[in-house]
Amino acid sequence: MGMTLKRILTGSFLLLAPVLTVYSVKQTTWGPVFAAPKERQIGEPGAKVVIVEYSDFQCPSCAHIEPTIHQLMDIYKGKVRFIYKYYPLTKIHKNAMPAAHAAECAAAEKQFWPYHDRLFQTQMAWENLQDPTTSFMAIAQDVKLDIPTFQSCYADPSRLAPIELDAKEAQDRQVTATPTFFVGDERLVGEVFATDGARVIDREIRQ
Repeated sequence: MGMTLKRILTGSFLLLAPVLTVYSVKQTTWGPVFAAPKERQIGEPGAKVVIVEYSDFQCPSCAHIEPTIHQLMDIYKGKVRFIYKYYPLTKIHKNAMPAAHAAECAAAEKQFWPYHDRLFQTQMAWENLQDPTTSFMAIAQDVKLDIPTFQSCYADPSRLAPIELDAKEAQDRQVTATPTFFVGDERLVGEVFATDGARVIDREIRQ
């Protein structure tokens, strides 16, 4: 129990403005959110309420909040759009950038969300590995990616560009911890999203 609590409380934190994108998000008092590829968006495309998450795949708190995100997306189905932004905290999570790289390669095959879910579900298995490549390959097989295509993408350092852009955006928006969520103009950090997320979404819907 102590270890679980320690993992939950451990922070994680890093960013993007992808090239091929579909929907833009309004500028807020925290600075602009650049459009994100449709592969990293779920929910209603024209929804009034947009939730942007800056997240790190090696962040224990990010993994812990995942059930809450799924629950809120079910409750507000058709009313919200959710955007995932990369923010790997490379100074404290050595495998965060490789995990984001792998997820970006899954996005290229339109399988970002299944890969995203599996990364968080298996986080404890790969987070401390010297080289997590084998684990990421196993996930690629689990979600039925084309393995040669995935391998080629994962070996290509140019695929890190969208991740680095997301990280810069996060820093420009004063994101200092993961997960950080923006619901409209309101910023919710970590477990605050679990306690206050529904209230803020309801308020945004009413406005």
